[in-house]
Amino acid sequence: MRMPVQVLSVVLAALMVVGCGAQAVPRVDGPAVVLPKVGCASLAGQDLSGTPDAPAVVGSAAETISPGGWAVCEVKGTVAPQIQFDVQLPTGTWRQRYLQTGCGAFCGSVDFFADAADGCVPLERGDFVIATNNQGHVGVSGFDATFGADPQLRADFGYRADHVVAVVAKRLIALYYGQGPRWSYFDGCSQGGHQGLTEAQRYPDDFDGIIAGAPANLFTSLIVWSTGWHATANTGPRGRPILTAAELPALHAAVLRECDARDGLADGQIDDPRACGFDPRALRCPAVPCLTEAQINTVRLLYDGPRDERGRLMYPGGEPVESEANWARWVTPTAAGAPAVAEGNTTNALKYLAYPSARPSATLRDLRYDSATFREIARQAGVYDASNPDLTAFRAAGGKLLLWHGWADQAISPYGTIAYYHAVTERMGGAAATQRFARLFMLPGVAHCGSGEGPDAIDALTPTLAWVENGIAPDRLTAVKRRDDTGTVVRSRPVYPYPAVARHDGTGSTDDAANFTPAPPPVRYRDDIPWLGSFRSGYEQTCGWHDGRWTCTRP
Repeated sequence: MRMPVQVLSVVLAALMVVGCGAQAVPRVDGPAVVLPKVGCASLAGQDLSGTPDAPAVVGSAAETISPGGWAVCEVKGTVAPQIQFDVQLPTGTWRQRYLQTGCGAFCGSVDFFADAADGCVPLERGDFVIATNNQGHVGVSGFDATFGADPQLRADFGYRADHVVAVVAKRLIALYYGQGPRWSYFDGCSQGGHQGLTEAQRYPDDFDGIIAGAPANLFTSLIVWSTGWHATANTGPRGRPILTAAELPALHAAVLRECDARDGLADGQIDDPRACGFDPRALRCPAVPCLTEAQINTVRLLYDGPRDERGRLMYPGGEPVESEANWARWVTPTAAGAPAVAEGNTTNALKYLAYPSARPSATLRDLRYDSATFREIARQAGVYDASNPDLTAFRAAGGKLLLWHGWADQAISPYGTIAYYHAVTERMGGAAATQRFARLFMLPGVAHCGSGEGPDAIDALTPTLAWVENGIAPDRLTAVKRRDDTGTVVRSRPVYPYPAVARHDGTGSTDDAANFTPAPPPVRYRDDIPWLGSFRSGYEQTCGWHDGRWTCTRP
């Protein structure tokens, strides 16, 4: 039987892929290698000051060996006023791909890290020009927000930095190789996930494929209400923590005893924490071990999430059940006594980011959980947030978006990502239409951007290449868990596009992804979580200096 040409081409494309992490990947050879047309040192003399809206200066250009082991021309420079960037251009392995990576927390340094790219062969063999930046400022720590005293640096951090670095990096690529990239990708988690969604929403032509993990896209509410709630809920009358790291193992063990097997497998992880109606009063004293009434109340508050004076959520979700094992350092001090980061994070935000101008004397004790304060702080969302569900322009440009989030994330509630994806689905024509260009993957038992008890190492980059370059949408990711000491894989599990879940087929090991198939969720929970904020278009602000005045405008 003779196949139509269109069908035959699709079949041949499928036959030309190989498995990487049990996923479809681009052709083994990939696009052709392109070699440089000029010497690396010549890039140091390039005048980029006239780049439209992105005047830049190159500080250095030198040949070196990348952390991955391939030879690169490394170019460092600055986009005005102080967006520091680093671009690594392979000298002999570039296959016409560009990858820009995100950062974490409030950024402030230049560090390369490709999230969700575990075992990605095209990355490991040097296919990509890779670039990153400091998000427009230099910080002394990850949660240093003093840059927020300058409105321009707020705008650079909020939405501008990644776009202008993409513009400059692509110009450097064209100068070095004599052509621009054929495909461009972005990969980030946490603040990096926020950066990816900002690009999809504000600059839909910058990247063909975007991987956004555990995105901090509801940034304004996250850094004030969600993180602030973590700190205030766990602070006693004398300013001491109510819960400590010592109570967390018993609390987490009680959760697993109550809920682990509800998804059909007693395997130390929970497929969906919404199915777990755990009541911390099960541990009230005199049980051994036990929680005090104050500790029980704190656990309930953390699960519930921040609420205003009328009981309305101020962020779409609290700590997910099963995340308790990950609360040390974020919600509670560590066992060694290192302080929790939640209070310092929120305090820095209140001082320098949450209000129209800096309030250096602000403290967490000044924060009022009420709707009036929520509205006041929400005015900054136009600069920081990436909550617009209208991805029409990104879809029209051929863009592909792969979202992922760990179900046991202690730092950014997975419910916020689910709520955003639901809003995208509603705006973009329903589940089928949305999944043609945007898919969400939820990882059971996984903490913030990795770690936790569930299989947490994934390669989302390779299937994104296949999606963009070959039109093969990702029907599954394969997550693996490795022993910390040896790196040996001890469990693998498939992860399917939300809301599908993995179900054991009744044969073989439950630690082998090959023995699972996709299934509808046993219960379909409400994804449009009611809260004081919203997912809408038109809130974004674009800001700049005009005739000596700092002004912001909306679309």
